[in-house]
Formats: sequence, structure tokens, C-alpha cells
Amino acid sequence: MLILLPILVGVLFYSFVSFDRLVKAQHQLHRDSWISDGKPSGFFWRAKESDLILSQFARLKLSLVWLFHTPSWAVDSRDLIGMLKHLRYAVLVWNVGILSWFYVLKLLTFE
Repeated sequence: MLILLPILVGVLFYSFVSFDRLVKAQHQLHRDSWISDGKPSGFFWRAKESDLILSQFARLKLSLVWLFHTPSWAVDSRDLIGMLKHLRYAVLVWNVGILSWFYVLKLLTFE
């Protein structure tokens, strides 16, 4: 049971890296969209032009929006769609895994 937690944290870390790769690709390949999205920063990556506070709000918004909506600038690129799928799967695995972990932990401690 305890071995599952480090694995889930690894999956969470991977989701952060996947998001960063998408933001960096948006910054490099679709600069206008990056600007209109609020110049988001990643979790570990930040462009020089990013605003320290506003870019974090943009990151928060996009980290939720991109889970359910494919950005128009990514639709025609297999690589970007692949990155988006990796992000979505990692977030799904993290959420299902951590909720399951807490549920099992509750069952084990309250029996």
C-alpha cells in the first residue's frame, strides 16, 4: 500500500512536466496564442516574458481547461495532441490513484 504513494507522486510529477512541454511548445510555435492565453508559465519552466503573478493564474486556468478542451493551435499537430493525451492520462491516473489510495487507507484504519 505504501509503495503506491511514491508511484503516484511520480505520475503527478510527470503530469507537471507534460504540461510544461505543452506550454513551452505553445510559446515557441504559437506565440500569439501563448500571449492571448495570458503568457502562462509552466510548473518548472518559465519564459522570460512571463509575468510572475499573472502567468501563474494563466497556468492554473490552462491546467484545468486543457484537460477537457483541445486548444485550436494544437489540433493539427500529432506531436501536440500526443503531449496533450499524456497530460490527460497522467492527471487521470493521479486523481483515480490518490482517491483510491485514500479510500483504501480509510478502510484499513477504521475497521
